Amino acid sequence: MKASFFRRFGGPEVLEYGDLPDPVPAAGEVVVDIHAASVNAADWKMRAGQYSAGIGFPHVPGRDFSGVVAALGEGAQDFKAGEAVFGVCEVPREGAYAGKIAIRQQILASKPERLTHVQCAAVALAGLTALV
Repeated sequence: MKASFFRRFGGPEVLEYGDLPDPVPAAGEVVVDIHAASVNAADWKMRAGQYSAGIGFPHVPGRDFSGVVAALGEGAQDFKAGEAVFGVCEVPREGAYAGKIAIRQQILASKPERLTHVQCAAVALAGLTALV
């Protein structure tokens, strides 16, 4: 899959774009084909090394996304293949700046029909922040 990633901490110049292996869902996870991802302050802070604990390289940044379920891991039954969803990644595991992501089904939500993928990706982290 195509992804934007970095192999070391730094400024925007450390970002690369290229091919990485497709994610494989673990038990209780789903793979989502990403249609939209947002950009926010947490992304550059991660890239700069401010949230460095527990991450490995290459690291695909990006926390908020919206897309369509492509595959289900063992025991995943909250969603069906083809269902539109959106969510926020758990730190330090990110990955929204990619074509696909494997993520726990419990932290996904069904995409409202009246919202676009872009709108859902834009509201995910900001919406959670507003609730807190």
